[in-house]
Amino acid sequence: MRAGGKLTIFVLVLGLALLGGVAAAQEGGDRERGGALFQSYCAMCHGSDGRGRVGANLRSFPGIAINAAFQQTIANGVQGSVMPAFSEGQGGPLSEVDIVDISSYLEGVLDGTQPIEPAPTYQPPDIPPLPDIEGDPSQGAVVFQSNCVACHGEQAQGGFGWPLAKNWAGNQPEVFISQVVAVGIKGSVMPSWSQDNGGPLTQTEIEDVTAYILTLTPASTLPDESELPSGPLGSTISWGLFAGVALILVVVLIRYYQRS
Repeated sequence: MRAGGKLTIFVLVLGLALLGGVAAAQEGGDRERGGALFQSYCAMCHGSDGRGRVGANLRSFPGIAINAAFQQTIANGVQGSVMPAFSEGQGGPLSEVDIVDISSYLEGVLDGTQPIEPAPTYQPPDIPPLPDIEGDPSQGAVVFQSNCVACHGEQAQGGFGWPLAKNWAGNQPEVFISQVVAVGIKGSVMPSWSQDNGGPLTQTEIEDVTAYILTLTPASTLPDESELPSGPLGSTISWGLFAGVALILVVVLIRYYQRS
């Protein structure tokens, strides 16, 4: 074989090897980053160790190509269960890179080659208790951060779950909220959280998070009047022009009726 042919083959082989290495790196994902994402989006339901809470035990996850199975499930969810679709293409918060990183982290944890990312800790804020409402809203903020933000949002603005920062109707909204937290909503992605229904939360924790939810207020959607734009002429000039036009209209009407 000529030297030119050998060189061409060598370049092709080297190129394929490099492409294979890049693909493998992309498929493998960033496990450290995936661990942080897992704690933010998945540990609330599956536990920090992946052994399950209101979600499945990931250590007994079915499938031969486990990494691909994880990615498919995270992206598209599981129809008929409390597992939602997390991919951006399905309306979720996670990009393809995020999903690859999480599945890579899980694969490493489950085969014993990746340490478990520690769960974040939250300091309870100082929230005054509400009159006639059971539960400590300060402790409820911790319960919310540890169990609810993945679906309801950091500011309870909503996501997979309802927006909770709102004005609740009814005479006893705390009864409705605690009931939904305890037993979930059948046919939705809202699971049962109370220990009496197989969940991880005690009755005290449910009362605390209920009290916290009732302290939340919706973000204002209307700008303050002082922040409203006054237009290119300013409010004073605009009102002056309006008054002038109105005066002219009155004069025209008077003359019209005098002639008639």
